[in-house]
Amino acid sequence: MAPSVAIAITLHPSHPIMTGLLEWFDQNARPLPWRVQKVTPWESLLAEIILQQTRMETGLPYWERIRKAYPTPAALAADTEENLLLLWQGCGYYARARNLYKLAICLEGADLPHSYDALLQLPGIGPYTAAAIASMAFGEAVACVDGNVRRVISRLRAEHLTESELQHEATALLNHQRPGDWNQAMMEIGSLVCTPRKPNCSHCPLQSKCNAATSSNPEQWPLKRSTKQVHVNATVLVVSGKGGFLLEARQGRTLGGLWGLPYAEGEVEITNLLRGRDASQIGQVKHDFTHKRFNITVYKSKSNSDDILRQPDSVPLATLDRKILNLHKEYQSEQS
Repeated sequence: MAPSVAIAITLHPSHPIMTGLLEWFDQNARPLPWRVQKVTPWESLLAEIILQQTRMETGLPYWERIRKAYPTPAALAADTEENLLLLWQGCGYYARARNLYKLAICLEGADLPHSYDALLQLPGIGPYTAAAIASMAFGEAVACVDGNVRRVISRLRAEHLTESELQHEATALLNHQRPGDWNQAMMEIGSLVCTPRKPNCSHCPLQSKCNAATSSNPEQWPLKRSTKQVHVNATVLVVSGKGGFLLEARQGRTLGGLWGLPYAEGEVEITNLLRGRDASQIGQVKHDFTHKRFNITVYKSKSNSDDILRQPDSVPLATLDRKILNLHKEYQSEQS
């Protein structure tokens, strides 16, 4: 049997789906800072990048401090990546910050370009972010598809759609008169009403047009994406002295650009990490990334004359390393 293909229908701006959703948005949209005050396209971009992989309540303080520190791309380009990471630490997914810095450098003092195609050429800008900024900041009629929109459209059609089908459907539904508000409305209805679990169908302005709402289980759409975590066993050594702690520049995609405590995976690497140190084990720390779960054995050791010690607050430090330093602090308190 051939797979089903979603057929998108372009709707007139006065269609009940469009008017109903926009009326709902006008009355129920959360008073987020960029909705109640005038913000620049750059500030909108900062919000989009920070909130892509960070919860709203966590991300808002980061948005406020970063836009204050860097009110323009040129202001960020004039500073260092490390200073940006200092402000970003704790927000996670640090590749976003590194790409943001590359983007600012790439602009060479210019403002953000106004079109979807031009935005898509910038470092760290994918189809969703380009569509969000082009439509919300510049009024270009281009549709966004994030996780919320994916869920709303899948339930409207009561089908498991491919990414290309979802984008086709979103483009067909797009209100060309208010594209930025429409994209926000689709995301907002997914966030507040058409939630992953227990969607509030009776309060949804799209209920009369939604195939999932008439089913016995609207939650079956969209098809759930499974993420398998790899379990990683590792060792961290906390080397301390009067000047602070031994910290190293991290490498790699996940934590590159940050600093951290000496770290090792694998029997040989762990042996080398502890060689020449009078190290003692002080505990275990577990930490999750999206695709990895770390089980970390923590050791402590006094510094020697060759160690260059730093204060943790002087460099951008990952949440994982702060968690380990808290364990070390608690251990020291128990021993005193």
